[in-house]
Amino acid sequence: MTRLYSLVPLTAIELTPPALVAAASRTGYDAVSLRLSPFRAGEVQHPMFDHSPMLLETEARLRDTGLDVLDIEVMLLTPGRDVQDFKRVFETAMRLGARNALTLIDIADHSVAVDKFGQLCELAAPFGISCALEFAAWLGVGGIQAANAIVSEARQANGAMLLDPFHLIRSGGTIIDIASIDPSRIRYAQFCDASAMAPATTAAISEEARFDRLLPGEGGLPLREFVAALPPGIPFALEVPNRKLAETLELDERLRRTLAAAKRVAGDPEQANAPSRPGIIR
Repeated sequence: MTRLYSLVPLTAIELTPPALVAAASRTGYDAVSLRLSPFRAGEVQHPMFDHSPMLLETEARLRDTGLDVLDIEVMLLTPGRDVQDFKRVFETAMRLGARNALTLIDIADHSVAVDKFGQLCELAAPFGISCALEFAAWLGVGGIQAANAIVSEARQANGAMLLDPFHLIRSGGTIIDIASIDPSRIRYAQFCDASAMAPATTAAISEEARFDRLLPGEGGLPLREFVAALPPGIPFALEVPNRKLAETLELDERLRRTLAAAKRVAGDPEQANAPSRPGIIR
């Protein structure tokens, strides 16, 4: 089975969505992930709604390159956030052909988190989109078991789990924990590496996640075991922000190295220099 590789915005956060598509195509990726909803306060909101020039340009570049959209980001659920706010995000996602929406929950109350996630899935369903719940150590839903419980209890056919080796290990999880998840709920995964030594605080882990991840194979995470524990051949979204590499390497070289490193670790070396494969991510 041929694995598909997507370029995640955080890997090159300086790029606009159409520029990300162009860069992914130049450097051999099969797909892109697009950030349509900011994660942090003050983060740039790209004008990607209605018939904005940037949305039209992104659609044109997707057509021209043959790349597809693996997922869209970031559906951040908080106690005060109205789930209906994400309707226009899903409208744009459907236009772009996305099938997954990366979801995070910063809600401490489990029952409220389950309810909000269920509402989001119901909102996304008519657009043909699955909500893939990711966990992070510094959020209200911070670990694999808590996230899995929310997806299970929400009982939504389009409810899914998104696993990332960084967040799994930094939250205190293990590779063995992946076995507790229904494989049908794992539609794709993110991929990166990091130092074997975790920062001392969750704030420092958040900083590391945003700026200091490592190319696959250059850190201490159990990546080969992670790959082996996942459903065979599922797509990998490469989220590898590294400010030192960004300062020292030209953009395309950095993206090519990221892709080649991921393919080596995942056991796909024969694909390391393969061109993008149009129109096959759905």
